[in-house]
Amino acid sequence: MQRRNFLTALGAAAAAPAQTARLGTLFVGAWQKKIVVIDEATQKVTGEIDLKIDVPRSLMFNEDRSKILVHATKGCSFEIVDVATRKLERSFSLDTGGKNYRTSGLAISPDNKRLYSHVYAVDRKIDRFEVGKPQWAVVDLAGGKFEKFVELPKELQRIRGGGRGGGMRVSPDGKYIYLFRENVAIYSTEDFKEVDKIELSKPLFPGLERVTLGPGDDPHEPKGKVLGFFNSTDTVVHKTTFGFAEFDLTKRTFEFTPVGPSTSATLGLRLTPDRKTGYTVAFNGMGANRRCEFWIFDIASRRITKMQEFEGRSRFEFSLSSDGKTIYIYGAGNTVEMFDTATLRQVRDLDVNTDMTSNMLVLPG
Repeated sequence: MQRRNFLTALGAAAAAPAQTARLGTLFVGAWQKKIVVIDEATQKVTGEIDLKIDVPRSLMFNEDRSKILVHATKGCSFEIVDVATRKLERSFSLDTGGKNYRTSGLAISPDNKRLYSHVYAVDRKIDRFEVGKPQWAVVDLAGGKFEKFVELPKELQRIRGGGRGGGMRVSPDGKYIYLFRENVAIYSTEDFKEVDKIELSKPLFPGLERVTLGPGDDPHEPKGKVLGFFNSTDTVVHKTTFGFAEFDLTKRTFEFTPVGPSTSATLGLRLTPDRKTGYTVAFNGMGANRRCEFWIFDIASRRITKMQEFEGRSRFEFSLSSDGKTIYIYGAGNTVEMFDTATLRQVRDLDVNTDMTSNMLVLPG
């Protein structure tokens, strides 16, 4: 290339705008029976998806993120939204007659055909309500109906109430369900018999308490793996320790890494796209004395690299942008507070003009 042409090409390259990472879309449930759609690039509300049954209680992507499964607040009801068209596809309720069902934990099979949950029936009689025993339930998503019930083992019979499915995961091959509670139990999806158990309080992990997971909506979580937190209490001097728990759902292996002194609670882990850095919100203390802090982790070394206190509202949830550069604090109100991950300072306050009612789904660009 001649020198003149080379300099011309070099100048054109320098003048060209820098390529920016393509941001994605946020989905969050709200009152008035709808899902609010937020564009990450413009940081504006760009649309709403109307629902039919009731206010959305929780949102879940299916395996390929082509559909959103909405768990409605009213009874055991679900709605399915097509992500591409931003339209409600269909709605169904699993309640029949006077019998209503309550769920605890939700997980979608890798082939997107089944929904797994714990349920118990509440049968309305003339003069009373009869509450049934908790059971495993398999839901046929295409037909919108129960496919199978299996009674839970005695140690799980006390399960009651709702939840967003943070304690349940299905293996990539669809053969096993991992149930994360005081212990980690693994069940076959064929007959729901226990095939393995990690007893956290045994001598191998003395003093280990239940593993805390996020709701499973982190788009950058490694496929087939689960990263969570745990607390451990020393049985001699009762010193509490906080650490990382990593599970390989395919190999059925696990690893626990102590990090430091424990905290009161966390809001789960969110990873950057390169999976090198993790973020969480940690709480210390209770009530008016509670402190809210951002914690940043180096994932490779399992170390906390930075802590920063911030003024958190009395009740909120937390997520991370698809490019890993913005922290979202939202829920229990009508605003999404945006914090820059480099400085951990608030840079924007987005008013979505309605109170939010569910977790936030992040769809990368």
